[in-house]
Amino acid sequence: MRVLQADWNHWPDHGAPAEADPACWEACARLGVGGVEVGIYEAAVELSAARERARDVLAAEHPVEVAALLLSLPAARWPAGALSGGQTDRLVLEVTACAAVTARRGLAVLGLWPGADPALAPWEECVAALARCRDAAAAHAVRLAVEYKPGTVVGDVDAALRLARAVPGTGVLLDTGHAWAAGEDPAECVHRLAGQDVLWQVHLGDAADGAADDDLPLGRIHDPAPLVAALEEVGYPGTATFDLYGAVCSGAWSGEEALAQSLAALRSAARGDE
Repeated sequence: MRVLQADWNHWPDHGAPAEADPACWEACARLGVGGVEVGIYEAAVELSAARERARDVLAAEHPVEVAALLLSLPAARWPAGALSGGQTDRLVLEVTACAAVTARRGLAVLGLWPGADPALAPWEECVAALARCRDAAAAHAVRLAVEYKPGTVVGDVDAALRLARAVPGTGVLLDTGHAWAAGEDPAECVHRLAGQDVLWQVHLGDAADGAADDDLPLGRIHDPAPLVAALEEVGYPGTATFDLYGAVCSGAWSGEEALAQSLAALRSAARGDE
């Protein structure tokens, strides 16, 4: 398992996402984090040639590689829906652009968060749109891992498994904070998803029951030891990224502080500390 920091965890500390990149890479190098996950709203912006060149410079300086990408589809940018809402052509173009960069960086999986699609979004419409996105990514030899979150059309692990079955060739991004917010046991989710061979990406964080936007540092509420044990038991080989955006937005932690706390909790759990 390769542990990463999300670049978006540093955005609230700085005026613009691009200005946060140096702080992200410096923190990863200082704390011994194995890579960065890049957050994308619009490929033309976050994956522009200039941003990509700047990341490559940072990666060479520190060195910390880009090891994962996440295409986020929030309601603010997709008010009619993303998988739903009749904008599939636009979505496929975004997925295609993101998949091309994913492949160029030698990565096999692209994360996809359909946050704009509410719980009551038409299921079959979402399935059809995701199938088109799957095919667009597959043209670049890239697979899609769909992140579930309470309040969206993919609201829990059951819905995530149902979607993966409905669109063969797609997998699941397990966000542990979202799982705890949904009242789930992330360790159990790891076993269920791995048992179906669809555990393709992981985000690490904590949350109270019903508080899916908390994005608290790992270990803040729940003991992460069973989760870490489950990942080891299934031999999870992918990336595990700290997703702490909500915590940093709250002002209670800086991006580096939330990362340091989460990393300490993860390392303690891995050692089996009491």
